[in-house]
Amino acid sequence: MTAQPVSGGCEHPLTETLDDAHDRALAALAEGKHLDAVVWLSAHVAAGQRAVHHAARNLSGVARLAVTRARAADHDLEVVLRRAEQRYSGDSLAAQLDTARLERDLRNALDRHALAECELVTAIADQLGASVTDEVAASYDAALRHAPTRPHPHVPHRGLLGAVAFRVDAMRDRVMDTMDARHVPSPRVERQRRPPGRWGLYLLGEMER
Repeated sequence: MTAQPVSGGCEHPLTETLDDAHDRALAALAEGKHLDAVVWLSAHVAAGQRAVHHAARNLSGVARLAVTRARAADHDLEVVLRRAEQRYSGDSLAAQLDTARLERDLRNALDRHALAECELVTAIADQLGASVTDEVAASYDAALRHAPTRPHPHVPHRGLLGAVAFRVDAMRDRVMDTMDARHVPSPRVERQRRPPGRWGLYLLGEMER
């Protein structure tokens, strides 16, 4: 299947930034790397909710409808991503799911998400201006590097509880990714390795004997 997310009429630089995750997910699906696609889209949706949706809280009038549609499309995509994660990670409870239908559902949900995201970005650009969209792009990039790598459709996504859930889910996912030796293709923050102190050097010396 070669369907691409539809974002007709969306040529804003912010949309191009957001579309990168869509493109990488579709490329992973084409290569049969379904869990990589799950990682990209899970991180993308979570980062978008922290950055794009956060800015959209200042929209008014009919533009609020774009917020509602974007939230619904995000939730639908996360639900399908959760099923895909279960199926392709070998969860026995999802073993009966038809893979062809699941991939079709995932692509369709991604199309709806891309359209809703396009509409939301357009509303933000029209009402709030270029300076705000530049800030959103920077916030999105930062959030993407810290975002959860698995779908969490049933946790809070807004306000203080949403911010706490974002951090907790990201930390938990990082631990689970390490335990599962799971490939995480989305950008991550590189953690600086601290040089060992005196006791660390002592212990390393003892281990090398």
